[in-house]
Amino acid sequence: MATGITESDVWTAADALLLEGARPTIERVRQKIGRGSPNTVSPYLETWFKALGARIRDPRAFASQEAVPDPVAQAAARLWDAALELARAEQTAAQRDAQAELAAQRQANADEAERLRQHALALAAREDDMRLSLAVAGTQLEAAESRLRAAEAQLRQRDAQWDAAQAQLAESRAAEQALQAQAEQARDAHAQAQSALESRHAAHERRWLNELDAERSAAKRLQSKLDEAVAEGQRKAAALETELARAGERLRKAEREAQARFAEQAARLTRLEAELVSARSAAEQAAGNAKEREASLEQLRSAAETQATALQARIRAQDEQLAALTRHLMMLTTPAPAASDATTGQGSD
Repeated sequence: MATGITESDVWTAADALLLEGARPTIERVRQKIGRGSPNTVSPYLETWFKALGARIRDPRAFASQEAVPDPVAQAAARLWDAALELARAEQTAAQRDAQAELAAQRQANADEAERLRQHALALAAREDDMRLSLAVAGTQLEAAESRLRAAEAQLRQRDAQWDAAQAQLAESRAAEQALQAQAEQARDAHAQAQSALESRHAAHERRWLNELDAERSAAKRLQSKLDEAVAEGQRKAAALETELARAGERLRKAEREAQARFAEQAARLTRLEAELVSARSAAEQAAGNAKEREASLEQLRSAAETQATALQARIRAQDEQLAALTRHLMMLTTPAPAASDATTGQGSD
């Protein structure tokens, strides 16, 4: 059954990698040990880096023997130089990648801001068009209302004409009734005259018959005039009724057209108002989304800058640690003065 790794395992592997001239990383330590998860290796490796400076001050921390041969020391120095160059190259690549990512993010932000600005301009132009359409619709509506008022005035005029025609028809009927009354009176007078003639003397019969014939002729003429007046009144009444019917039909047609146009203009106005409300809502939503996107991008930019700063600080700290370790190794490779030389020097003095 496999067991977990310990801090000692991680420190031993990191020391070995450092002495080999490789930079200790989580993946390299795991490969060196042969097991262990990154979550377990990471805290142990952090403590190793924190203790590295104090261990460098101890000459026995990494020394495997009292004296290090010059070729080994030189090889170790070359390995440390290579490790330093590799660390610097990795730092430069990381900085370059971070800067490129930041530049790409800024360009994306600028492109997004330009797109949002163009969208806002398009929405403003559409709003202007809608306002113009509303103004035109209002003008057309006012024109339709003017036509409707003209139709109502014409209707009132037709009503006045109808009232006048009705009054004229009433006058014609009154005249007809008057003529009929006159005819009745004439008939009554005729009957009375005829009765009187029958009771008079026979001597006056011829004269009375002549007068009766004259009365009959007058009555016929009066009846003919009455019939003509009645026929004329009926013709005028029929013509007026026909004209009034045509006027009523034209008026109803004009009302239907006015109502249809008014309904069409009202529907168009309602549709335009709905489109304007939708456009304004879309513009407000787009502006809100743009602000949220800009805030999110600013947070990402700040996080990227903070991460880059932390990475640079960490690399500088590791460079300092590696430089100190290199100096310590160089000190170890420098031979110390022999004790016999020091004794001889004292005796000569």
